[in-house]
Amino acid sequence: MFAGAVFVWYDTLMIIGHYRQLQLLDIHMRSGTMSHAYLFSGARHVGKMAFAKKVAAALLCEKKETGTETLFSCGMCRACVMTKAGTHPDMVVVDAEQTGETTLHLEDIQQVREQAALSAYGGTRVFIIRDISRITREAANAFLKVLEEPRGRVLFLLLACTADDVLQTIRSRVWHVRFWPLSESALAAGLEKEHRLSSEQAARVARLAGGFPGVAIRLITSVDEQKLLEKEHTHVHALCGASIAERMKYAEKLRENPEGMQKWFTESIAILANRVHTALSQNNSEAVIAADQCKMLMEHEEQFLKPYGVKRIMFEDALIRTGFTG
Repeated sequence: MFAGAVFVWYDTLMIIGHYRQLQLLDIHMRSGTMSHAYLFSGARHVGKMAFAKKVAAALLCEKKETGTETLFSCGMCRACVMTKAGTHPDMVVVDAEQTGETTLHLEDIQQVREQAALSAYGGTRVFIIRDISRITREAANAFLKVLEEPRGRVLFLLLACTADDVLQTIRSRVWHVRFWPLSESALAAGLEKEHRLSSEQAARVARLAGGFPGVAIRLITSVDEQKLLEKEHTHVHALCGASIAERMKYAEKLRENPEGMQKWFTESIAILANRVHTALSQNNSEAVIAADQCKMLMEHEEQFLKPYGVKRIMFEDALIRTGFTG
């Protein structure tokens, strides 16, 4: 039994946005120059997991050479059918959160090493490891040996919210790909195309989701959640221009509500990310300031989510340091 992680099969999901990342991995795949390990970093709900599964599906597809679409997978061959059904033996997701754990332990990495040593069913084995930044030191040392001396044809897709939280010894051995929340317009366009929403519906969901495809897809199926998020969105926006005293009053209100703190992080990151997109479109220097604050919030959020983190202190510090105005 694994100490903290569970090996899970996942269905493939469509990707909204992230075109440059799609093109990069497509070029690597078609040219035969893929690295044996990639690190996908970006805020929660930005689409890293869906992207990783898309890469795996494209790599495992038996007819991948027949398509011209970026990261093409036919969806009809035996490999694609097994991938969609969650039974493909060559695609494994290691996800500690599925068992309620928050750390990847040595036993988990030993299991990865054993699985990676097995012969692949279709030529390559793909391992998607979520929250690689939460790996213990002992497990990290064991994983380094797997990265340095991979057995057979394997691909590791490592996911993390912030790359700085991943050990340097791991970062130096992988190809780093960054993910950023989408602009509202890009997310809305994707929702219209992929989920056939009306332009009005797509714009509303994109605005509430704050550039996060994962949040947007969840909102599509729940009108009640849209209404709840609308209220939270309005409240967080009101805090944008609040004084330090007002912010600390808000922090006191949430002192026993870590879920509320987490929602503030998600909403605030979304607000800042959208300001980055807006400033860039206007060639405004505010983009740099907003991007720096967005990065600070993502780093604080990652520390906030760690089991040994002092959640209230991280939340209050982020709340004070987020100095954007409404």
